Parts: sequence; structure tokens; C-alpha cells
Amino acid sequence: MSEFTVYLADDERVIREGIAMLIPWPELGLKFIGSAPDGIQAYEEIIRLRPNLVITDIKMPKLNGLELIKRVKTQLPDTLFIVLSGYGEFEFATQAMQYGVKHYLLKPCNEQEIIHVLREVIQEMEDQQKQGDLLASMQRQLTEAMPKVREQFLRDCLLNRTYIQQEMEQYKLLLQLEHEQVRLLLFELEGRFEYIELYTLKTISEKQGAVGQIVLSTIVGNQLLVLIEDGELSAAVALTSRIQQAFRQMYPLNVTLAISDSGRIEDIAKLYKEVQKYVKYKFYLGENGIITSEFDMHAPLSSIETVSYAYDSIVLAVKIGEADDVRKELQAFFDHLHEARVEINVAISLCIELITVIVRETLLSPMNEPFKKIVPILSMSTLDDIHHYIEKLSLATAKEHFEAYSDKKHMLMTRMTQLIQEHLANEQLSLQWLAKNFFFMNADYLGKLFRKEMKDKFSPYITRLRIERAKALITDKPDIKMYEVAEQSGFGSDQQYFGNVFKRHTGQSPLEFKKTLNR
Repeated sequence: MSEFTVYLADDERVIREGIAMLIPWPELGLKFIGSAPDGIQAYEEIIRLRPNLVITDIKMPKLNGLELIKRVKTQLPDTLFIVLSGYGEFEFATQAMQYGVKHYLLKPCNEQEIIHVLREVIQEMEDQQKQGDLLASMQRQLTEAMPKVREQFLRDCLLNRTYIQQEMEQYKLLLQLEHEQVRLLLFELEGRFEYIELYTLKTISEKQGAVGQIVLSTIVGNQLLVLIEDGELSAAVALTSRIQQAFRQMYPLNVTLAISDSGRIEDIAKLYKEVQKYVKYKFYLGENGIITSEFDMHAPLSSIETVSYAYDSIVLAVKIGEADDVRKELQAFFDHLHEARVEINVAISLCIELITVIVRETLLSPMNEPFKKIVPILSMSTLDDIHHYIEKLSLATAKEHFEAYSDKKHMLMTRMTQLIQEHLANEQLSLQWLAKNFFFMNADYLGKLFRKEMKDKFSPYITRLRIERAKALITDKPDIKMYEVAEQSGFGSDQQYFGNVFKRHTGQSPLEFKKTLNR
């Protein structure tokens, strides 16, 4: 049994000392902690000592018993009182009842009468204590259970459990969900992870939010869902970024993030579908980006089921072995996919088709080699991951292809430069003409190979050779006509065209060049 404390206020010293000395306080489970001769001193000490029970006279100097009760009840509402009243003070006793006073002693009173009333008050205090303990226990249990209740409520809402209006209002009252508008944040961990990492992310989110900003949170599969009080979208983005940064300082894991538009508590299932749709955009946006409705509005997934792309330029770059061209051509392909923004399965199919063509056209490999190269793509979650994989494979293949055929390419270039010198005067000399009549291969491939080996483009190279031949003809044959120079250097019968090209390269017309030789 708890020990209750008692304080006494009475202006008669005999009564104060008599009650203090005659009552067996310890036997009753009570502790007498002091007394005062007037209401003011009593009030000050009661506020300081906070006794469970106060025995007070009605009539006292400075502050009467009724006013004392009134003031103390304002500050310490659980304090109980026993009123000492004399004959003719019934009216005052009645007023005391207005402040919850239920126990009275009529002066003069003896020891047994006081003990009897004290036992009644003790019983009342013990009952109050038990009730308080029960309420405190229930409150502790509720407090301990509340996080699970909050999580389960959010999980039920996410999974579209239907609540009747009355149930919803009860949960909102219980969970103190007074927010008119909310947003849903989604955090999805990528790759392999432990549950402790996802739980850590949840803990970080609760700490990063401002007071009252985080409404509810729960874990569903590999996703953390956080319901926040609605504000500006920029505030939600800032909060999401802080959570992401704090988490990545602890774990080097990729996290996909999405933020819903605003809605009511009753719209949580709708908001969940919204962010689930946004998650698909990580394929194009990449991991660790924050996806909102703004991205959805500006770049919705196309409903086109097929899209075509010519892979010849990519294959050609790999065959030539030019790393910069490989990167450039692959970038163009993936830019095309980003711009088309086709359904994800269509984009993946195109990537698989591309890698199949590259492997089939450039590798001297077993028949099942393309399938082996395709398998890793199937487990990749973003277009950037696929891009990096195919680029790495293509660059390695280009290097291998170049090293394997470098001698043959050198011989081909030697033969090509010989043919150029032999047929320089032929107006038909071109990549297409050489490829068709001498090398029997694709003209684009021949052109790219020429540029890689000769560090020059075919057409400017031919033009420079022809200008040099024209200058040599003018120098060696003083009497030669300019139309003859044009024909013999490969410019054909168009003398004006020859003159324009010559001046562009030398800064002089053919005649001006000839005159400088005669000085």
C-alpha cells in the first residue's frame, strides 16, 4: 500500500498540535508533512509539498478554507480535502461540496472520529490510485501498440482495404490524423539487401522529418512507404533528398524514390497506385532519382508497341574498332529509346535485338554466344545499366576485332591508296566506286576504315591530292591549258568548279598561281 501524505491548515494551535500528535499516521499508511495557521501559508506550502490530502478549517485568517480549496484545486486538482467545520458553518460546508469535497469533521471531534474519516479518505485514495494505475497501464499498452496500429492502418489503406465512414473517422481520431491533405513517399531498395537496411531507412525517415511532417510509415516488401503532411512539392522533394543522402552515407545501395500528388487520407490507395506507376520510370530516369507527377506529365510512357532502328552503323563502328564511333552510335541508339519512351518490355526487346546483331556480326563465337550475352540484361532494372553493359561489351569486341584484323586492314589501306593514285584523274573516283569495283564491300564500312587508318576523311583527302596534282601539272607544263589541268587532275570538264576549288585551297586562282611561277 502506498504511503499518502497529509497537510493540516487550522488557526487553532491546540487543534493543529492535537491532530498531529494523536493520530497514528504510520499505522494508517499516512505521513504527516506539516501544518499552517492561516490560509496563505497553507496554500504556499501545499503547492510546494503537493500532499495527497489536506485537512482544513473553514474559518482562517488571511485566506479562508473555501478559498484555499478553490485555489489548490486549480493547481492540484487531484488533491483531496477533509473540511473541519463548527456548528453554524453548514452553509460553508455546502459550498465546499461544489469543489468536490466529500468528507467533513464537526468540531469538536475526537481521535476515533478523525481516524474513521481518514480511513474513508484512504480507501478513496487507494481506489483512485488503482484506477490511475489501471489507466496508466492501459495507456502504456496503447502507447506500445500504437506504432503497430499506425503501421497496420497504413498498410491496410495501401492494399485498398475498405473502411466504412464510421471506422475511418474512428481511426483518424485514434491516430490523430487531422491532416486535410497528404502525400505518399515511396522508397524502393534495389538489388540484394538485408531487412535491417530497410528498417534503418524507415528510422532515418522518421528522424529527418520535421515535427508533425511524418504522418505514418510502413514497410511493404522491398518498399518503404511514408505518408507526410502535404505542403509544397519542393518541401517533399527536399525531405526525400535528405532521407536518401542520410541513408546512402550508411549503405551504398541504390534507392528509387517517388512522390505522389496530394490527396486525402481516404485516398491513400489511389496515391499508392500513383507512386507504383512512377516507379516504372526508373527504367528511363535511372536509380536514385526522385520521380514525381511532373515527370509523368512531361514524359508518359508511349503506348507504341513496336519501334524500329537500323543497327548497321553500330555494327560498322564495332567492326572498324573505333571506340569513339562505338560510343557515339550507341548513344544515338539509347537517345532514340529515351525519346520514344516506349513500354519497358519493348525497349528491352530492342536492346536484346541490338546485342544479338552485334555478337552475331562481329564475333567469331559459338552459336549460343548471343544467348549468353543476353542473359545479364534480363536482370537489369534501368536503361542506363543496359547501356553501360552493351557499351562495355561493344568496346571490348571492337578492340578484339581491330587487333584480329589490323594486318588485313593495313594491306587494304595500302591497296586503296595505290588505286587512288592510279585513278585520281578519273572523275568517277569515289568510295562507292572503289567499294563496288575493287573491294566488294560496304562503302560506309570502307569509308570509316579509311578515316580510322588514314586519320582523314576520304573526300577531303582526294581533293587535296587533286589540287597537288593540278599544281604539279601547271608547274611542269607551262603551256598546258587550264581545262586540261582540270581533266587530268580529276575535276572533269567543269573548269569553273575546278577554279573555285583550287582558289579555296591555295588562296589563288589557277592563272594567278601560274603567274607567280613566271616571276
